[in-house]
Amino acid sequence: MNRLIAMQDTLSTACDPVTICSFAYEAIQEPTKPLIHQSARFLYIKRGKGTIEIGGVRYDIKPDMLIAITPWTITEITRVDEMIQLIRIAYDYQYINSTLKGVPGLEEDSSELLQFLAMDPAVYLDSVQTECIDALCEQLRAELGVESAQVMPPNRPLSQLYVTNKLVELMILYRRYVMAVRGEKDYEKDISLENSILGYIYAHATEKLSLSGVASVFFISESTLSKRISEITGTTFSKLVNSIRIEKVSDFLVYTDLTLDEIAALTGFVDASHLSKHFNAKVGVPPVKFRKIYAKSTTKFNRTNKSIAFSITDYIYKNHAQESLNANQVASQFGVSVAEMNRLMLYYSNMNFEALLNFVRINHACELLACTDYYVIDVAFEVGYNNIKTFNINFFKHKGMTPTDFRSRITLQKADGSETGKAAKGLRRAGENG
Repeated sequence: MNRLIAMQDTLSTACDPVTICSFAYEAIQEPTKPLIHQSARFLYIKRGKGTIEIGGVRYDIKPDMLIAITPWTITEITRVDEMIQLIRIAYDYQYINSTLKGVPGLEEDSSELLQFLAMDPAVYLDSVQTECIDALCEQLRAELGVESAQVMPPNRPLSQLYVTNKLVELMILYRRYVMAVRGEKDYEKDISLENSILGYIYAHATEKLSLSGVASVFFISESTLSKRISEITGTTFSKLVNSIRIEKVSDFLVYTDLTLDEIAALTGFVDASHLSKHFNAKVGVPPVKFRKIYAKSTTKFNRTNKSIAFSITDYIYKNHAQESLNANQVASQFGVSVAEMNRLMLYYSNMNFEALLNFVRINHACELLACTDYYVIDVAFEVGYNNIKTFNINFFKHKGMTPTDFRSRITLQKADGSETGKAAKGLRRAGENG
């Protein structure tokens, strides 16, 4: 493997982390790059034809195809013959997992159900099954709204319980449909080594994992494992494990009242201090503050709140290049707390302060990389970052490649259809020489 695979955020957008499920429509017109999914999802193909690779196994894309993607699965749409239109249902895998395990008598069946999603990631539905899934999707859409269209759902009682019930129903139907087509079978199926490694690390991240221990599981050397992980994710073994652990910590902070020491013990950290250090470095706020910000809230948003949210958004766009711009400063300027500001922004723009700030900065950086000859470090400073390391990390997170790769491979299309950038110049030179 000679290129990095893009890693998706825990959710496909910077959504409120207490949201257990989102519903969206997507249209795909061309092949995609390989993508590591950190969040679980169902993809329900409504129209289109092509080919998708899931965990290294190729499947034909057809209408009325249902795809199950579990965390840390690698997918790539390798061919698009007709534009693919689909419904995407992303959900909180850990929440559903813990919910299923809490049902008396379902402990073993729940593990088998979730394992089944990973081992049989695609099923083609018949007309009766399609009618059933269509109805279930319509029920989820009515309850959740449409994320891709920013259509907000109505406030309904017991909504989380209703959505949880529908997700479990979808999983059960999926399993039954697959077994009806294929019959009972064992789980020994060819899966790419890369996908198996990520899946194993995800499943065992809360244990005392070591590079040597994981390497021995897959009968490869430590250096080979380290290289594979670097090629797939662009990071090291230890950073990957910590990233997965932090994702699990977030769920415990939001959905439980466990102490930091208790959460540390459950997620593989030495103690609360060790957890806090890594959480703060990864998320940008201490775990206690994170819990306060994203605790369940029944706050009603009025027109004044909406005005504040959009004013803050506008302010970020106009002032993102200021290196000193931070959440505390902006919240104070608009007379709200950081927690309230983030809730407002999540409600109205689907991104909190830090997510939107990085989004705007990286998009500005893309323009500079394509249209100027600035050094990469100068671009970083120009858009508001105070060091090249932070810029590179955020750039890769958003674009799935380094700034240098972006400059050499990506062009910027103008309104008249012309393109600019080093990649475009290279194409023009090739055409002139050819």
